[in-house]
Amino acid sequence: MVRHYESFFTASAGASAALLGLLVVAVSVVNADDDDATTRELRTVLAGSAFVVLVDIFFVSIVALTGGSVVFGLSSIAMAAVGLLATRRLIPRAKRAGNFSRSSRTRKLNIAFASISVAGYSAQLGLAAALLANTRSAALQRALVLVIVAFYGSALGRAWEVTGIARRG
Repeated sequence: MVRHYESFFTASAGASAALLGLLVVAVSVVNADDDDATTRELRTVLAGSAFVVLVDIFFVSIVALTGGSVVFGLSSIAMAAVGLLATRRLIPRAKRAGNFSRSSRTRKLNIAFASISVAGYSAQLGLAAALLANTRSAALQRALVLVIVAFYGSALGRAWEVTGIARRG
């Protein structure tokens, strides 16, 4: 069944690699023109979480091309674990940077991004475990593919915030 998504995984691997490169350039550019260390740290943490999501998408997509649903499930479990661990490390750093402080104009958005990370990686982990228990389930494979699509939305939202385009004059 995973073969039905071969074109998706091919496109996804290329798109995530391109977005990873653009994210690195964007963070370099926006941090170069800002002297405020707090703002730079805030952006760095947000970019870090976007980076982790895009790395998840990249590796799951690449590895899924090498095999069937078992490989797709195992790569999803591994990357969900990496994502949860990275989020666990980034949340305290985000808190220290002031991302969640009451004075932050993007407090609610930052809390939403953190919550979406935990929920997304947890969903990926649960669906992948379920897929390994039932490797022929087309519904579970489709659900895991939709997690990747949701991850793209999350990563793009974070990247948009990192660039500060909405706030730039």
